[in-house]
Amino acid sequence: MGRRKQLRKYIQRAKTSLTIERSIPIAQYGLFLALLSSASLVLVSRLFVWPYYRQTALVAFIAVILATVLFMWWKRVKEKEALHTLDDYFSHNELVTALSFEDDKDPLVQSLLNKAIQSVEYAFTNFKARQKNLLQPKALVGLFVTAVVSAILYMFPAATQIEAIEVEKEKAVIEDVKKEVAKLEKKAETKEVKEHLKELQNTLKEAETAEEALREVVKKQKELALKEQQLKDKQTASKDGASEETGLSKEEAEQLKELAQMQQELTQNANATQTAMSKLGKPASNTLQNAIASANSANNNQQNNTNTNSNQNSSGNSSQSNQQAQTGQQGQNNSQNGSQQASGKGQGQGSNQSNQQGQGQGQGQGQGQGQGQGNGKGTGQGAGKGQGGRNLLTTPNRIGGSSQTSVDGGALGDGSNISEQQGNGPITKGSIRPYEEVIGSYKDSYLESSERLQLPKDLQNVVQSYFTSIESQ
Repeated sequence: MGRRKQLRKYIQRAKTSLTIERSIPIAQYGLFLALLSSASLVLVSRLFVWPYYRQTALVAFIAVILATVLFMWWKRVKEKEALHTLDDYFSHNELVTALSFEDDKDPLVQSLLNKAIQSVEYAFTNFKARQKNLLQPKALVGLFVTAVVSAILYMFPAATQIEAIEVEKEKAVIEDVKKEVAKLEKKAETKEVKEHLKELQNTLKEAETAEEALREVVKKQKELALKEQQLKDKQTASKDGASEETGLSKEEAEQLKELAQMQQELTQNANATQTAMSKLGKPASNTLQNAIASANSANNNQQNNTNTNSNQNSSGNSSQSNQQAQTGQQGQNNSQNGSQQASGKGQGQGSNQSNQQGQGQGQGQGQGQGQGQGNGKGTGQGAGKGQGGRNLLTTPNRIGGSSQTSVDGGALGDGSNISEQQGNGPITKGSIRPYEEVIGSYKDSYLESSERLQLPKDLQNVVQSYFTSIESQ
């Protein structure tokens, strides 16, 4: 190893030692300032409700630590400073003198290098043995006191801090709702469903409480349910021949399928949000709970209908053949069914009072085929066919008179169901009335009941839109 490299090795060791010696006091003061800033923020958070005060205090602590590290790097010892510091421990400054010349072939330079090599080990030992001020008493005392105060502040939080933590948890619930809706928006394929979910995302940005976020999710679920029902009505009308339209388009059929799936996803999201709110000690209001329960019931019915339809489709051919082969009795049963939707008349001709044949024609709300046998002077067979529209409805008569009803407008209270019993009630014959005449009374009755239940205004608008769509058909 060359003599110059050997000397510079000692200089590098001295530089490292000087850097550490200078950094330790800076680190003590930096740690004290970091802990002091964090404790100050925690102390301020006790004065008012400050969500995420703990995260803010942690960020302040880390920021001061990083600033301290940068300051230590900026104050690091340079090689020239280490050279002069180590040279102070040479008797005649041989280190600086020897390294100031570059011509190693000069006899004078060679003599200086040899003298520096002989003295460097002794000089470096004295350099290491010098007095050092590594510990800073003021910084250590401040660090200890600040640490104790911070521990007390964290162990005994104020009421405002506890409330702030609850607000943090509630905001976390809102963020979970936003994330789930964003996933559904990316998952949606049809344009209209995407627009609905984007609208829900924009609305959730303004929600400040979990109650508001849950209300918006339930509202959007109801809107999608209304849209799905409209498409189903259109599909049913085209199948029954009551509409001149050819049925649902390909886009509408895909939209109908996706609407059902998105409703189910939103309902599950609402259930999860409701559970999270209950764990926080902030349960949803009674109106929202009723709305969510209604959505769950609708989804369960839809799943049951889907399973039923799949089972019926698998056995459709055999069921159709069996239904055409069934026979029934008519006559006395017709007199016992006051709400029968079709009636028939028959005419027949016979000979020798032994055989009679009849044919009948009927009108009603439904379509049907039947064959029957009756007892009399002869036997006969008859068939009746009926076809009707949706312009007439059978409405039940009021039992006990035609007095006006009264609605109790008082507020609903909390309670639990005690028992539920089913019994035989009187059955009265209904009357056939036009569809347009009946829908108004049903609408008024439903709206009155929704007002008594104190539904949110958004859900009342959904109900109003549903009856409007029915009346427009």
